[in-house]
Amino acid sequence: MLAACLPGVRGARPGTTPAITPSDVRSRIYVIADDSMLGRQSGTVGNFKMTEYLGREAARMGLEPAGDRGTYFQVVPMVMRRPDSSSRLIAGTDTLGIFKDFVPFRPTSTARVGTRIDIAGLQAVFGGRAGDTTVVLDKALVAGKLVVLDAPLGSNGQPTATYTTAGGTEAMKYPGAAGIAIASLDLQSSPQSFQRQGSGISESVVSSRGPGGILITTLAARKLMGRDLGGLNPGATGLPVESRIGFVDSAVKAPARNVVAMRRGTDPFLSSEYVAVGAHSDHIGVASGPVEHDSLRAFNRVMRPEGNQTRAATPTAAQWRTILSLRDSLRKIRPPRMDSIFNGADDDGSGSTALLEIAEQFASQPRGRRSILFVWHTGEESGLLGSMYFTGHTTVPRDKIVAQVNMDMVGRGRKEDTPTGGPLNLQAIGMRRLSTELGDVVDSVNGARTVPWEIDLSFDAPGHAQNRYCRSDHQNYARHGIPIVYFSRGYHQDYHVVTDEAEYIDYDALSRVAGFVHDVVAALANRTDRPRVNRPRPNPLSPCRQ
Repeated sequence: MLAACLPGVRGARPGTTPAITPSDVRSRIYVIADDSMLGRQSGTVGNFKMTEYLGREAARMGLEPAGDRGTYFQVVPMVMRRPDSSSRLIAGTDTLGIFKDFVPFRPTSTARVGTRIDIAGLQAVFGGRAGDTTVVLDKALVAGKLVVLDAPLGSNGQPTATYTTAGGTEAMKYPGAAGIAIASLDLQSSPQSFQRQGSGISESVVSSRGPGGILITTLAARKLMGRDLGGLNPGATGLPVESRIGFVDSAVKAPARNVVAMRRGTDPFLSSEYVAVGAHSDHIGVASGPVEHDSLRAFNRVMRPEGNQTRAATPTAAQWRTILSLRDSLRKIRPPRMDSIFNGADDDGSGSTALLEIAEQFASQPRGRRSILFVWHTGEESGLLGSMYFTGHTTVPRDKIVAQVNMDMVGRGRKEDTPTGGPLNLQAIGMRRLSTELGDVVDSVNGARTVPWEIDLSFDAPGHAQNRYCRSDHQNYARHGIPIVYFSRGYHQDYHVVTDEAEYIDYDALSRVAGFVHDVVAALANRTDRPRVNRPRPNPLSPCRQ
């Protein structure tokens, strides 16, 4: 019924062909990243419209439904979740302010924290450096208390804003604590994003029990402990804490759905095995207010070259002159244009589009030996929630998934987009972490191309500060021991900004990425043996580690 009432859903199909072409990927992205999709946030009408489009396209191609009850859809139990603005935190006699001194962070597939912190007068306890597994305090010391932690360290030895792995680690160490407080709020590139309503997984899937999580400023940490964290030893006690911190949950505005389709294999033995290939259908919705598109792009070009991945700073006089010069040059082309919708053309309109093109090409070709599973996950932007649900409730036997290939942000990658970019640059993450044979397949397919990609493995380095291995949907397959490879062309100035629009996509390169991924999947589907897991398997309940 909801689909029938949605304007713009019917008849939105572009006239694509089985071949993967720049014109086809362009026509699809202009549908997916249109304002009518309202930023595609999971649990909203915009993402529902997106999944309707994907389901119709899968049916048009003749793909087999592989969702729930003979449909293309798997409903993910989600809620709309926002921080409770009445949350309070008192350290001794100091009242700390929500969104100023602290913010609660939502449970995700890696940071499996609770959703509340309720404390009545117990002293805060210093837990050392967040994520440091060599420090484990006595359970009795932290029971019912707030464990205050210094910011985790990145691979460069410097404090990092990345907190999910550290938060999940501390929650596992101290299940009896009331909460964990990580002093990294000052480091966040976009602290205002914590105020935005987002999606959360229902408590029927992930329990809200266990310590809740908050990020705090350095000043708040000092108030909680009574002195600077640098002068404390783990186990030191601070001031008495009063807290009532939590979230307000409400019903989703539309069902949150993974889209799942299949091209069944032909081999009498191997057709019961699956090569999964995926992307995420969601983005981050609508901003609280409009901004001027070209002014923001000019600012980010100078000050935030990786968009919201880059921490904001105040421009110098010289930087302001450059920003204004860039803005004025754009004014000569067009008048000001206001925007408030995060259209996510690259993140991950590009991956969703590539997956449609790959599926359409497979649907037109003779079937391979193994079956191919096409999954458009929802809820990636909310903490990999759609893929967490899918891998926990697979619609095919999970142990029959031989590999997963993930695409996220594969539509840019020019030199002007990212310092590591270029026409042949393609980032690959995780392809030998569980199975060296999977990495060999990728290299073999690439080596056979007329013009091979320059595979960039730099972001796969253990402990990399950007933590990319843990930040997209492949991670939930890997935690269950399924070999993965994650392809991307990197961050850019429009990452998680309303300026991530279809006009900036490199359509020639995107079609080549899609063609390459098609060939990798075909090679996996047709080889005799599944990629052997010959590296250590992770504990599926442990936080992901880069």
